[in-house]
Amino acid sequence: MLTPKEISELFEVQINTLYNWRKSKPKLYSYLQNADYNSKINNEINALLKYFSNTIQKDFTLKEIDFLIINDFELNSIEEVNEFQDYFIKANYKILTTRHKFVLNIYNKIKELNIVEKYLLYKKIFKIRKFGDRDRAVYFKEFLGKEKT
Repeated sequence: MLTPKEISELFEVQINTLYNWRKSKPKLYSYLQNADYNSKINNEINALLKYFSNTIQKDFTLKEIDFLIINDFELNSIEEVNEFQDYFIKANYKILTTRHKFVLNIYNKIKELNIVEKYLLYKKIFKIRKFGDRDRAVYFKEFLGKEKT
């Protein structure tokens, strides 16, 4: 648990402000006191997700991954991640008449993923959308089939 002085230095907040928050915003103050613990938990979860991602072997193609990247949908909660395939199909319903095999193939692949795999796939898609291009064949290796194209 962090002391008020440590919180002040870590988050660049005046100690007087922290004492005020202790009374007016007790949940925030408690969170800040436990920031080191919360950080350790996040690090453990990220390490566990990285370990799990090494066990994934899926058969998306690079063309399908690229299509997911350029799609216009966003997932903002774990409930939405769990329904990833539904958000995907809603974003692509207009092209079902012309590219139904391609779109439905992606839909089925997403649907077969468990929630952790969906989360990891969407997290990678989101990062590519936000931060730009990477070597997608390497970045999405656990989701790509043997041919990778």
